[in-house]
Amino acid sequence: MRKKKMAAAFIAAGMVLALTAPASADTEIIVTTELDHAVMTELDVNCAPSGIAVSEDGAVLVTDTYGKVIWKVQNGQCALYAGKASPEDPYGQPVGGYNDAGLGESLFKEPWAIIPFLDGWAVSDASNNVVRVLRPDRTETANARSDVLKMGDLGVVFSHPTGLALEPTGYLYVSDTQEGAIRIISPDGKADTLISGLNNPTGLCWAGDSLYVAETGANRILRVTRGMPEVVAGSGEEGFRDGAAGEAQFSSPQGVAVGPDGTVYVADTVNGAVRRIRNGAVDTIAVQNGTDLRTYPMSPRGLCLVGNTLYVCDVFSHKVFKIGL
Repeated sequence: MRKKKMAAAFIAAGMVLALTAPASADTEIIVTTELDHAVMTELDVNCAPSGIAVSEDGAVLVTDTYGKVIWKVQNGQCALYAGKASPEDPYGQPVGGYNDAGLGESLFKEPWAIIPFLDGWAVSDASNNVVRVLRPDRTETANARSDVLKMGDLGVVFSHPTGLALEPTGYLYVSDTQEGAIRIISPDGKADTLISGLNNPTGLCWAGDSLYVAETGANRILRVTRGMPEVVAGSGEEGFRDGAAGEAQFSSPQGVAVGPDGTVYVADTVNGAVRRIRNGAVDTIAVQNGTDLRTYPMSPRGLCLVGNTLYVCDVFSHKVFKIGL
């Protein structure tokens, strides 16, 4: 029952719930500082941005769960980086597919998150239940091996993989969302479980010596250090409340990023807000505005922090926002 509820939440977050007011009359909201933000106009295509990453040369890679492709924005220009047009359903929506091939011939079903990996990029292909690797000239499937996890012809089989994170030593972390677990893949391709028993984990971020987790189904943010989890913020009750970290409320958060000073940024998806955790408290730095649907977040998901700019993917408004910190 819980999985069915969360599956509906992933859809509703971008189609229905984001249209509602983010709070009821008895909800306490403290927008301490609404920071300057703008739309990334260079991404001038019809897409549903889900995940985002920035390369060392400043190129921005964006996963598109509508077109089932990956876009590259550099020097003010947007171009297709991986994937290609796929057949459409009766409603004219691309259906995607599964094909490991050259970057321009590969097919994806639901490219969710993207991070730098090896000599290219790792992409969680959620509906295909795999992690893909974008090499300089082709797309491959990460053929991780395991003696304890479910295996298929192409390696470990995930159940709706979403968030990704990479630690400096080369270990790749994957949110195995519908299994309620975080998997870890070693540099030599061996997969194991870092932690299980979670409620639909999604967005991940490695910072310092810890893995930060958006535990979407539990409406809270976790920090996992040497396999031991602790709650960073969120009472566990769904809602929209700022204040002390342990009493704050979120609604199905799906993205997390951490700054060099330890500040944690959260894509509070169903609330249509970007939240900030610092000094033991939560505040809100951007929230949907019913009178200005074009320039405010509606259903934020992927986050990427580069210098003093926080990139925010919004799957509902089909935009990427840039917030100056």
